[in-house]
Amino acid sequence: MSEPIVVDSTAERDGSGELRHEGNRVPDIVTLDARRWIVAWRAGLRDARDPTATDQGSIRYARSSDSGRTWTKGTLAPATATHRFHYCVLLNDDGVLYALLGRITIAEDRQGDDVDGFPTRLTMKRSTDRGETWSDFPITVDVPGNNRGVVVAGKPVKHRGGWLIPYWRQGAGASQAGVLRSSDLRIWTSGALATNPPGIGVEEPQIVTDGDTLLMVTRALVRTASPENRDAHYRTHATYSATTTSTDGGLTWAPMTLDPELPNYYVKTFYARATDGRHLAIYNTLAGPFAGSAPSRPDRYREVLHYKVRTPGEPWRPGRLFADGPRLTQGAARGWDVYPSGDEFAPGKFAIVWEHNQINIKVATLDLNDDLPADLAPGPWTLDPGARHDETGLHLRSTTATPVRATAPLIALCDFTVEFHGRVLDDSALDPRTGQGVSLGTKICNGARRLMLTIQRGGIWTIRKGSTTWERVHSTPLAEATWKVTTDSAGLARLFRDNADTGVTWIIQDSGEKPSVTHWVAGTSGGNAAEAHISWTKVTPTRDPSDDA
Repeated sequence: MSEPIVVDSTAERDGSGELRHEGNRVPDIVTLDARRWIVAWRAGLRDARDPTATDQGSIRYARSSDSGRTWTKGTLAPATATHRFHYCVLLNDDGVLYALLGRITIAEDRQGDDVDGFPTRLTMKRSTDRGETWSDFPITVDVPGNNRGVVVAGKPVKHRGGWLIPYWRQGAGASQAGVLRSSDLRIWTSGALATNPPGIGVEEPQIVTDGDTLLMVTRALVRTASPENRDAHYRTHATYSATTTSTDGGLTWAPMTLDPELPNYYVKTFYARATDGRHLAIYNTLAGPFAGSAPSRPDRYREVLHYKVRTPGEPWRPGRLFADGPRLTQGAARGWDVYPSGDEFAPGKFAIVWEHNQINIKVATLDLNDDLPADLAPGPWTLDPGARHDETGLHLRSTTATPVRATAPLIALCDFTVEFHGRVLDDSALDPRTGQGVSLGTKICNGARRLMLTIQRGGIWTIRKGSTTWERVHSTPLAEATWKVTTDSAGLARLFRDNADTGVTWIIQDSGEKPSVTHWVAGTSGGNAAEAHISWTKVTPTRDPSDDA
């Protein structure tokens, strides 16, 4: 990935630097070639008549002729006294550009409980001069009336000589997704809506083509009895994209299912297929929805984007860091890196755009050919007093409640597997609340998540996502062994002992700690010592189990 470039950083802020209102930018990008790029985004507004108005405003855009280094900016679709805009998605038809716009009629928006930018009507503009000027392009759309209208967040694709637009609207008791179909870009008819997984609403669909097959990937909202229950679910569970396929151009779809390889915390995942057939997903590792605003939302909320790649016929490669910019505010949108979109400008090379902290529109290039190193922790150990390292491994001993640690940095931020061989020489009594009494602890941080594990006389203990206390997850005799924990892109951990799957799984914590691997022991304030020996430790990118066959 190249160094990110800021396209625009216009945002209304108060005297303390905080945002005056929270408004997602939701940018999109289209490339004419490796040098000529066009980016569009929503510029939010603060309207005294609608102080709670969200997700609406003018559509701004910028053009670059030098691969994103410099930009010429303008307004593609201005807000007026009667209309505002919810989204803009760009389409390139052999050099002629189209902007798909979600237009809001302000009087209709005010009829609902929230001034939230719905319902939207799909309109279009066209540019025949590479984005310098734009004119209205009249279209007709046959979607029936509903309280969301026609909402687009994914790139159109060409299929069997026509165009398909992924969209979502309010369906039968939940939001549902499908495609709009056109042979001339002017008349759009809707195919069938896909059937949601039980108890799930879907939004922000993306589509790709694989021969005659369409694949649709959506964000998924868990529908529970109350917002409080939904909030609790997202704080403690892994959540996934809903996916489906169609073999008739979106006229019908297979029932949707949740894909455990594609994390989705109810925020847009960008999904694309490269010209060589590889699939790309860019996703947040923790998003929402969560009740309230900052700081009641959990730490790392919408702050980290990862990406992963799959070659046809092979498993997904490990998820790895895409973006985690600094916190520019302390309140709304603190540190967010969110709403990615992209366009392939050369085989396996994408121009990616996203929003940072609801202030910066950023672009970078992503090369799918870059690979991960085999070992993520080659550096030397940093040792606390009471720790030593020799040819037999690490020796750790604590005679007080102060931890004794050995730490090494990780060189790549990605899904990880940790494997180590060790034994407890002097076991202590773990206090699950304070962490005193750790007999053989292991911590792995990758910048977005944190694995916590300790081996005690009573078994294996961990701290799950959404928790701050230790919990026993596996009962086993206290004996020398080789332990392995694999983690996936959704934070699901699986425990192995001496290469045997114990069947134990849990979701690891979200954390922004510096990437590292740590072993430690900690006695108790009462003088119960803890001592352990670790012969060796490996931290590697997580691979699909079939790779070991």
